[in-house]
Amino acid sequence: MIITFSILQVNCFLDQFEKNFENVKKYLNKLPEVEKHLVVLPELWTSGFTENLDQADVANREIISRLQLIALEKNYLIAGSYIIKENEGFYNQLAIISPDNQIATYNKNNLFPHLNEFINFNSGKKLSILHVWKLKIGMAICYDLRFPEIFRNYANQNVEICVLPAQWPQKRINHFNVLLHARAIENQMIMISANICGNINKTRFGGNSSIIDHLGVTQTNLENHEGFSTSQIDIDNVYKWRDEFPVLENIHHQSSKEIENFYIDNKY
Repeated sequence: MIITFSILQVNCFLDQFEKNFENVKKYLNKLPEVEKHLVVLPELWTSGFTENLDQADVANREIISRLQLIALEKNYLIAGSYIIKENEGFYNQLAIISPDNQIATYNKNNLFPHLNEFINFNSGKKLSILHVWKLKIGMAICYDLRFPEIFRNYANQNVEICVLPAQWPQKRINHFNVLLHARAIENQMIMISANICGNINKTRFGGNSSIIDHLGVTQTNLENHEGFSTSQIDIDNVYKWRDEFPVLENIHHQSSKEIENFYIDNKY
């Protein structure tokens, strides 16, 4: 089964919802219309990390409604993250919008301390898997990438694809690239990431949005420029690799193993 993946990499303008939406819409209209097409947008691409949370919630709900119309017209699954209010609290929420007007969501579990993200947002307590096309798509956001147990949990559920919207800065972009490859290789999983590029205030973002296959091979990388890229991957190759090299079957629950400690006198 062939799946088409597209990543959109854009600069984000703080609090400029309409400008950000029109920019993304321009690229969405250029993507191919195919049978099974997953499109991934960056983290908080409509707003950036704004302090105007109520305004962001209202604007984002309107934008998601407009994306639903695009998903229906173009037959896309569209993934991206947004500031959303639920139960009197705000979340950095990944939403995957389907052509049939359904939405799958994931609330970011690991909030980034250097941005004081925990002050504005509640952290999610659950992981999320979208079941579509007889496949499983796992969800994570940016800083979650540094926590391999998330992706191991998905691998244990036989997830084939994981989407990761991000706002990852240029100064640590090497970590972003290495960790995406590691997650793909160790979990025999396709990783689809979309990052912000350009500047938001004084922070320069690193781009390098990429599609990495189950072997850890980069199918496409947008480096540091705005735009989009599309690749097709045969999901049957994921299953073949998992059969040929069944590392996931050999996972023993290392975290639950007894640890034996040794002590040597500190006299050297």
